[in-house]
Amino acid sequence: MKTYDVDEAAEYCKCHPETIREHIREGRLNASKPGRKYCITQSALDAFLSEQENAQLQTSLKSRSEEKCRFTNGTMAYGTLTSQRQVAAELDNLLAPKSGKKPKSCMTN
Repeated sequence: MKTYDVDEAAEYCKCHPETIREHIREGRLNASKPGRKYCITQSALDAFLSEQENAQLQTSLKSRSEEKCRFTNGTMAYGTLTSQRQVAAELDNLLAPKSGKKPKSCMTN
């Protein structure tokens, strides 16, 4: 089984050694410390990288989903997000005086 120290793991992950140490301290990367140096197994490093990739992918999907929902739940009008119901009501209010129609909210005697 191949093992890495912090510098080798950082080179493998293409990041700074202090970043690897932070991940170890915060429990995201499993490592042992038999002496003065951390010892990281290949399997622990692969599991960590896989978890980081999955987390990044989930974040990406969540932001894309939120952006898609934001534009499908309403329409863009004058640079602001409004619902179709608000747009229809505003259009009715603007057209009512010109067409001679009374707005729906008015009561007649």
